[in-house]
Amino acid sequence: MKLGILGKLALLLALVGFLASGLTGFYAYQASRTLLVDSAKSKLLTSTQVLARRITLTREEISRNLQVLAGLPSAVAVLQQDGAGEAEQLAKLFSLLIEANPGYLQLRLISANNYGLEMVRVDRVGPSTLRVQGDDLQEKGHYAYVAEALKLPAGSTYMSRISINHESGAYAGLEQPTLQLAMPVMNAYNTAIGVVVVNIDLNGMFSLLAADLPPDYKLFLANAEGDILIHPDNSKTFGFDKGRRMLVQDEFEPLRAVVEGPQEHAVFEAKEDAYADAPVVAAFISQKVKMPSSETRMVLGLAQPLGQVLEQSQQLGRTILQIVIALFLLCLLLALPLARAGTRPINAVSVAAQRFANGLPPGDLPLDRQDEIGTLARSFHQMHFQINQQLADLHDNREELEHLAQHDMLTGLPNRRLFQERLEQALAHARRYDVQVCLLFIDLDAFKSINDALGHDIGDAVLKTMAERMQTMMREVDTVARLGGDEFVVLLGAPTPSEHMTVIAEKLLRGLKEPIVVQDRTLLVTASIGISRYPQDGQTASELLNTADKAMYDAKLAGRDGFQFFSPTQE
Repeated sequence: MKLGILGKLALLLALVGFLASGLTGFYAYQASRTLLVDSAKSKLLTSTQVLARRITLTREEISRNLQVLAGLPSAVAVLQQDGAGEAEQLAKLFSLLIEANPGYLQLRLISANNYGLEMVRVDRVGPSTLRVQGDDLQEKGHYAYVAEALKLPAGSTYMSRISINHESGAYAGLEQPTLQLAMPVMNAYNTAIGVVVVNIDLNGMFSLLAADLPPDYKLFLANAEGDILIHPDNSKTFGFDKGRRMLVQDEFEPLRAVVEGPQEHAVFEAKEDAYADAPVVAAFISQKVKMPSSETRMVLGLAQPLGQVLEQSQQLGRTILQIVIALFLLCLLLALPLARAGTRPINAVSVAAQRFANGLPPGDLPLDRQDEIGTLARSFHQMHFQINQQLADLHDNREELEHLAQHDMLTGLPNRRLFQERLEQALAHARRYDVQVCLLFIDLDAFKSINDALGHDIGDAVLKTMAERMQTMMREVDTVARLGGDEFVVLLGAPTPSEHMTVIAEKLLRGLKEPIVVQDRTLLVTASIGISRYPQDGQTASELLNTADKAMYDAKLAGRDGFQFFSPTQE
């Protein structure tokens, strides 16, 4: 049967409508897929960077704990073998630290003499701790974390290679991934007489750090050579310990430039070899180890299944296909008088799709039409709205992650990283305009006894109350930050004379020691304040913090609940 002109025009109109709607669907699908994948890559990279910063903060917190232990007089006394009860006190402190930190497997005080003999050792055994004594104490002088740590200056931390723990006699973490952080203990002549060593549960630490990530994220970690240390498939980890090397660059080819070359990060889609059936979107960064260590740098990465990223795109593709089929059937019923009127809105939708694919606003769409073309336009408009909304949500999530990276999670105050940036800015301004920078270092008195006696919930409530009081008492131009634990700092936003500094410190002391009611308990918590000023007390941010810290300790030695200005005679 031959088609007449009306049939040919109807068929031509149907074909034109099919092509127009097909192009619309194709451009919309491609654009949505590209946007979703690009957004996922950006989010993964941001999450990886935030996780790397959290790892650095965790390592710095461990170093601070080691610094406290290495500076204890009881540790020096035990190593010099002139302390009778100090070893028992030190073992008790080790036990408290292990119980307070789930990632700690073992704490040891090791002598530089007697081939590195363990003097005090506490191991984690399940939920409790065990002190190892007598003949069970071992000689560890041949391990790098002892020999290398003894060469370091006071306050420096040595990090061992991440490996499987094969040390005999371990009660926890044996044959499990672990690393050791060690710090030298100095005598009165600034000579290393021993080291304090903490064994870290690597899997446990990373599980805690990654707990806030979406559940579908997969975590990867490799050393500078690319040896896989953490992988969703445990059979691929620590291959060098099993006689065969498993390299991350062999699994992900784009990482070869990160492991072997100068490239610092890589974001890519993996669709081949092991990921042919389950493609992923991945982001990896290379991070240098900024401390004495057998590890020079680490390669950290996160991956997300590509199917989950494109799930919304697939749903959109099915919707577009349905619309295309409906439009094709509709066009078959149209006659010649409707051909010209029908092509205009279809062309408008096609142009809108092309503009959308090019990153431009879709422009005017025939949204008011009450036919299939109007349905297509409204669907496209809804798709555009949904994708823009998704992009806005991704942007909000990224800002939230950045906020978390710069603020303390408990009190909401700026953390050490953000405070360091503001202090550097204030010092740069002070150097340029020859003005003063004033810094107050605040440490709560006997806060550890509150945590130990009443629990961390009450301790956290006290910290939040103190943070709120400090913010209330200071001006908006001042920066109140929490460095960690019960340590706070205040950076004054304008140059302040010494007599005004005294008034501010006294005001803070009065406000902070007001009674605190927590869970029907009334607590009296005081603080000690150390004050330092640029330029007389330090030229750099670290120097100002150190001098303020020393002044704070002088305030504690003077009886607590007071303040001290830094004086060069304190050094």
